[in-house]
Amino acid sequence: MKDATTHDAVKASAITSEWTPLHAARLAVCRLLALVASDPRSARWQRLGQEEFIETARAAAAFLGQEPAAMPQQLAPGERTPADLDLASLAEALDAPHDDLVEEYDRVFGLVASKECPVYETDYCPQTFSVYRSQQMADVAGYYSAFGLQPSRDMPERPDHVAMEIEFLAWLLAKEHHALRPDNDDATEQASVCRDAQKSFVQAHLAWWLPAFAHALQRKTGGAEGVVAVGYLSELARILAAWVPIERAVLGVEPPIELAAPNPADENEVGCGSCGEGV
Repeated sequence: MKDATTHDAVKASAITSEWTPLHAARLAVCRLLALVASDPRSARWQRLGQEEFIETARAAAAFLGQEPAAMPQQLAPGERTPADLDLASLAEALDAPHDDLVEEYDRVFGLVASKECPVYETDYCPQTFSVYRSQQMADVAGYYSAFGLQPSRDMPERPDHVAMEIEFLAWLLAKEHHALRPDNDDATEQASVCRDAQKSFVQAHLAWWLPAFAHALQRKTGGAEGVVAVGYLSELARILAAWVPIERAVLGVEPPIELAAPNPADENEVGCGSCGEGV
């Protein structure tokens, strides 16, 4: 009972009316992961070549891996311990020539949507009816629209792309940072709106499928079953599996009860489940 009480107190302290090192660390890691999960041909990818940006994210990840408020009470299937949130190997892999990184991206995800490790949330839904999946994507797009976001002209993608969903979480954190500025009389209310959106979005559109994506990506890149994989996407898979439980812990999102699986709609499989069921 003492341990549970202590854990609850720590979690409560993570939600404050001030911008804390925990907030800043989450934002730095989110921004990095959103870029790494995107197509290397994106103009935004150039930011990964900035040493200060990488080092800030590495320090943030090290902080989160040891922060009590970021420790989940239990791991969900497919998740890894937050202590595995180490960006050193990823930073080294990103030093490869840009053409090699593009080649790796195309090799893993293909020129069309990958069936083995799709990068889209709705491709993990048990339910394959096109109308149902369209509603799921509309729900994701609704979050973006509610916070004033429009599709990018740089690398247009479906709203449920992994990079876009992580980037949206980073946007919500940035909005919370802006709300908590000292001269804002409505700081508490506006920050609360951002935090509530973070929790609901992670619960509905990140926590239930990202561990499955990380697992599928690791298998595709050869990092499963004890095989040492080389490449930035294998590192991304490992890091995502450690990052999701951190966000769950901070936001108070319960762990999914089972690991989802890739289920692209063109397989014409019709199920009776629902996206995010059990979250």
